[in-house]
Amino acid sequence: MVGIVCLVALQLVNIVRTAQFNEEMVEGSLHLLAQRLRNDPAELAELSARFDANIGILPFSEGPSDEYQQARLHRGQVLIESANAGRTAQLLYAMSDEELLEVRVNTVTEVQAQASAYLLLEDWQRSGQSIEEFIRAMQPHFGYPLSVVDMDDLFLSDADYARMQYGDVLARISIEGRQAEALAKLPGQPRALRLGPIDAFNPYSWQALVVITVIGFMMLGLGVYWVVNSFETRLRKLEQATSRLAQGHLNARVATTGADPVSRLGGAFNKMAEHIQRLISIQREMVRAVSHELRTPVARIRFGMQIIEDTADDPFVSKQLSGMDSDIQELDELIDEILTYARLEEGGPLLDFQKANVADIAAQVVEEARPPANVTVQYAGDAPEGAYYAEVEPRYIHRAIQNLVGNAGRYASSRVRVVCSIGSDTCRVDVEDDGPGIPEDEWDRVFTAFARLDDSRTRSSGGYGLGLSIVRRIAYWHGGRAMVGRSEVLGGAKFSLIWPRRHHE
Repeated sequence: MVGIVCLVALQLVNIVRTAQFNEEMVEGSLHLLAQRLRNDPAELAELSARFDANIGILPFSEGPSDEYQQARLHRGQVLIESANAGRTAQLLYAMSDEELLEVRVNTVTEVQAQASAYLLLEDWQRSGQSIEEFIRAMQPHFGYPLSVVDMDDLFLSDADYARMQYGDVLARISIEGRQAEALAKLPGQPRALRLGPIDAFNPYSWQALVVITVIGFMMLGLGVYWVVNSFETRLRKLEQATSRLAQGHLNARVATTGADPVSRLGGAFNKMAEHIQRLISIQREMVRAVSHELRTPVARIRFGMQIIEDTADDPFVSKQLSGMDSDIQELDELIDEILTYARLEEGGPLLDFQKANVADIAAQVVEEARPPANVTVQYAGDAPEGAYYAEVEPRYIHRAIQNLVGNAGRYASSRVRVVCSIGSDTCRVDVEDDGPGIPEDEWDRVFTAFARLDDSRTRSSGGYGLGLSIVRRIAYWHGGRAMVGRSEVLGGAKFSLIWPRRHHE
């Protein structure tokens, strides 16, 4: 009975502490929203989308009728109410004496943390203050620390470093799950804005431990916590291995010990991963073998055709032989594309990174371009003479830009425009055309292997559906990404390559 009373008291204390913790965590974000909407209420729809929440402005009269809650709102505190069995949360915050900010959230993810970081950066840039002064002014409104740290002190992986270089907000959770933080790179500076670290809510604070110690159940509580935390840690490792497998790391495995349910689940995962890796390896070997074996008969056919062409006097036969020779040339190019794609997909080619002038490479591709007679290719980027050098694999970067220019030339009406810009942290190459463009619902599919957005297979349209896939893989191995959009200058499609200027092992 004493133990039950102790547990009930502990739960009651933690209910209050949890509410305070949640209010402190969201107070800063609500302050940013209220401040932004006071200046421009028209941003309501955009902010709702960025925070993945329903945001509205209510008259104070439609708020809570309880005087205690009204007094809390007037003091600048946050009210949080749960609905739908805890699946929906309503947050209220006073914008003024007459208006309330209402935020309804169905799911809490890293999206809200990223949106808060973006708002902080935008407000800082608008304020005209130094980042240190701005943080000192904003800190009282946040229940967790705000700080500025050097990028070199963050111990980032290559993927995370690349994401931050082109503007993504990085949300990180510690391996133990006890801390979380959000990081956003300051534009033009080798520093980042840190939101956090935020310590996870701890139901066993010193106040709670005093209660447990007095009653005599501290050891029991710690034992239960150890067991739960052990299972949670092992499940988190399984989750991380699953994520790595989904990202293409086929050698991801889970360490299994014992015969408990988590170990059995880990063993089943390892068997599944081995089976998937074996199937993909067989598929890659088959593609490489077929591609290599096709070269010999293609060479024989071409040799025989050349002999026949030298002895044929009939113009009609010569014309047909010329067309067949073009078909064989296309088949040979397709085999080369397949081999290149397989090499880029098989877990990482051996890239020889070296300092190179990317602007000069882009200008060289423009000079070498052989578009249709009615299409002109123009270079409009940074001058190669004064451009920064970047650490790249020149052969693959040349191939990526060449594929983009060739693709644009096939679909352009009259113009193709290549723009290369090298910044202090990133490299960017844009290839635009004045063709029909690509529908927005097809943007995600255009980089898929063997994907074609039209049904034609004529020489005039050309292509095998592998060129853009190769471009995407080259960007990936350089720590960047390839994107597609609409050209504001020419009105057609716009393909962009973005990657870090410096390569990180």
